[in-house]
Amino acid sequence: MIFKYDEAIEAEPVPGVRRRMLSCGNNIQIIEFFLPKGVKFPLHKHPHEQIGFIEKGRMRIRIADEVRDLREGDGYCVPPDTEHATEALEDCIDIDVFSPIRQEYKDRIAR
Repeated sequence: MIFKYDEAIEAEPVPGVRRRMLSCGNNIQIIEFFLPKGVKFPLHKHPHEQIGFIEKGRMRIRIADEVRDLREGDGYCVPPDTEHATEALEDCIDIDVFSPIRQEYKDRIAR
């Protein structure tokens, strides 16, 4: 299956945050998030393992009780069912991989 970037459908999971699915298989998917400076993705958790890296900008991330500031090239891992949150310290592009796939994100595939 081929995924064309210019055909991906954007969604707004929380106000100010834009999300675009880059690719998706049966057990893993990759999502691009655009976070404008100052926007916060609230504390939440899900049953999916999540790994990611900062493609552009700076972001503060909380994973359980650990809070760190990340910059371009830095990565992170969120274990399943672990509370986490983010705040964009600059305009930020964050690339995340989820396993298993998040069905609510898969529905946003351009067809």
